[in-house]
Amino acid sequence: MKNLTRPLEMIWATIPAGSFIMGSSKKQVDQIKQLDPGYSDEWLNREQPQHEVYLSQFEISIYPVTNRQFREFVSSTGYQTERELDGLKKSVWHQFPFNKTRNSSSMEEILDHPVVCVTVSDALNYCQWLAQHTGDNINLPTEAQWEKSSRGGDDRLWPWGNQFDENKCNITGRGTTIVGSYPSGVSPYGVMDCAGNVWEWCRDWFDPDYYHYSPSCDPLGPDHGKYYVVRGGSWYRGGRSILSVRTSSRFRHFVACYTFGFRLVRESK
Repeated sequence: MKNLTRPLEMIWATIPAGSFIMGSSKKQVDQIKQLDPGYSDEWLNREQPQHEVYLSQFEISIYPVTNRQFREFVSSTGYQTERELDGLKKSVWHQFPFNKTRNSSSMEEILDHPVVCVTVSDALNYCQWLAQHTGDNINLPTEAQWEKSSRGGDDRLWPWGNQFDENKCNITGRGTTIVGSYPSGVSPYGVMDCAGNVWEWCRDWFDPDYYHYSPSCDPLGPDHGKYYVVRGGSWYRGGRSILSVRTSSRFRHFVACYTFGFRLVRESK
């Protein structure tokens, strides 16, 4: 796949207005515990109670934002990411230690891989820039938008269904892959890479108890917080990768990392 993504052109999937089931049921929690008895109850409590959510129609980018696309933003604006500005020279998006994990010698070889080492602030600045170019209303997805796009309307555990299949996502432990490299792992709405490859930032602040009080229509997350929500799991091969790439698993973070990227939504103005 050469030039799979274009600098100023996103490919969108339409997510129709309607309700879906968000979070994990008691039955699913029992299934998760059977797969991994040591999986943290604290993490599972974040996914409960399972509840119905109505979302207005929106569009979501079929792929995460790529190095090719983010490079155009940087080239056009001179933007520097938060990790470039902190002076530590660590986790800089264009200086990733390619040879250690990707077996690549230059950025040119991974232009259609997801951009990594960006914060929520970096991602929102990218959204603002692209919105100015296109005239569209572009943002990061809410975690409800992300989850509906990933799981569809039938309460599935992974984007492709209820049985894990390692051939349908990138949890290889060997670095990012070209977006769309696992077409059999596509979500019911045609969205790629919802499981694995990179964790994806959502615009919501993280609250482990949010599902206990979140609105049932177009939830936007808590009003404030310390961490942001990340979804989807990454290429990093850990002991609990199979469960972290589920459609309902929700985690938190706030700094840039070589396993974190993002995708976009386009909403009505």
